[in-house]
Amino acid sequence: MKMKSVNTKKLRYGGVTALLTALVIAAVIVGNVIFSALAQKFLWYADLTPELLFTLSDECVDLIANGDDTFENSSSPIEMVDKYRAEKREQDPSFRNEDLMINFIFCDEPDVWQSSELQKYVYETAKQLQEKFPDYIKITNHDIIWNPSAVSKYEGATTTSVIIECGTEYRVRALKDFYFYSSDSTTPWAYNGEKIFAAGILAVTRAETPIACLTINHGETVKDYPQLLMTLETAGYKVQALDLATSEIPADCRLIVVLDPQSDFRVADGVSAVNEIGKLEAFLDASNSMMVFMGSDTPLTQFESFLEDWGIVFDRKQEGGTYHPTMITDPSQSYYGNGGYTIEAEYVTDGGMGGKITEPLRQNVVPPAIVFEDAMSISYSEQFKMTHYQDENDSSIAYDYGWYSVDGVSRSIYDLFVTSENAVAMAGGSAYKKATASTPLKLMTVSMESKTTREDNFSSSTATSYVLACGSPAFVNTTVINNNAYGNNSFLEYALRAIGQEPVPVGLEFKPFGDYTIDTVTTAEATQYTVVLTVIPAVVALVAGVVVIVRRKNR
Repeated sequence: MKMKSVNTKKLRYGGVTALLTALVIAAVIVGNVIFSALAQKFLWYADLTPELLFTLSDECVDLIANGDDTFENSSSPIEMVDKYRAEKREQDPSFRNEDLMINFIFCDEPDVWQSSELQKYVYETAKQLQEKFPDYIKITNHDIIWNPSAVSKYEGATTTSVIIECGTEYRVRALKDFYFYSSDSTTPWAYNGEKIFAAGILAVTRAETPIACLTINHGETVKDYPQLLMTLETAGYKVQALDLATSEIPADCRLIVVLDPQSDFRVADGVSAVNEIGKLEAFLDASNSMMVFMGSDTPLTQFESFLEDWGIVFDRKQEGGTYHPTMITDPSQSYYGNGGYTIEAEYVTDGGMGGKITEPLRQNVVPPAIVFEDAMSISYSEQFKMTHYQDENDSSIAYDYGWYSVDGVSRSIYDLFVTSENAVAMAGGSAYKKATASTPLKLMTVSMESKTTREDNFSSSTATSYVLACGSPAFVNTTVINNNAYGNNSFLEYALRAIGQEPVPVGLEFKPFGDYTIDTVTTAEATQYTVVLTVIPAVVALVAGVVVIVRRKNR
């Protein structure tokens, strides 16, 4: 049989054509990969949404570069980082600028943050900030599932957390913090990422050290609580004594601690113009915080009346003209064997403010024991209405709290720690109150007042004041706080962070989600572009194919 001869010319042309086709396809794929990588790194895209959702605003950049004039100290975050670097360099000549950066720590890998739409918005804003300030801002990613120790020092961090850090200061922000949600929906309606990043940067680089003042000259024995002073300093406060009768509250004071006063606070009474209560009211009205550790046997009429306005009543039994403070005993939760008057408290685990403050401690495999000694029980003021909250979308989130509103001011009070159902509040040698499973005795409460201020851009900022109340000065004594077997000191650190006042920048626009069609292109133009981009490549390919076929036939 005679075999057909192979047309080597056709084979050669066919092989070259196949090779060229493969090379072109490979080049397109490689080029696409390279371009995509560069586009992600250098943010090559055009934001054609009406709200410029994906574009970093000039106002945000200016705030970080030049500071916010609404604050007393208007030094910008960039200036503060330079200042901190200069201080470090004086201490260590080998110090490099890159050793001190504003760090954005994302608790998962970059591809994860790019895969979810809500996470991507946050990640892109961070990348744009890094691009604008490459010498000051650094992004780090940690897969905390595989390496939880990478973020172990940041309480409450999860896989969707963003940690903003500079030096020893840091703030942990949850993904939901970057968005606005309707009260009846779990779907966000607006993005607020710029303000959250800017507020975090301002907080971790702020120039002034906030002051914590401890009141004196009411019989307080502040010197007997050195470890409390150390805890306040560790939390970032400068600690000062404050005599309200003779001194004004410092402008940079953010926290006042009232520790076991034995005599009352003064009010203007026509005889004396000194008004200590008035100063406290003005201080809290300016969105600051206060901690009260009460232990006086005698009621302090003016001061405790002031606390009642915040929902706080320290329980006492009145017999004639004598007042007997309550003292909680619970042999089932007793420490030291002193008749049950030193007890382990139970955490409040609901979704209220109290539960949120203690949540990081409760997330431990074994939550640390919180100890109260010789504690007075606390009740809510009569004017505070008991209110039940039930989350419509999550049946597990439900809690009771006290609520009061007058003249446009709303205050609420929440439990932080309570007793077991076996506790009894003793007063004057007899039982004054008994706990039950549904109504344990209150050991510590936190009250809050929120004020919403409308901004010129129709957004709003919320400022909050807090009063934390405890009927046991021994809660913060050195014996308890220095004992690692108890969680009192850890709780104080979390509480100080939770009620600490942060600088909140105003004027940064939130960005509502809407119709993200390309608003700069009309429907007719979009149709024309679609036709052109669809037809022209096909026509070019067809013409090229015809030319190749004709030329081959003519050879």
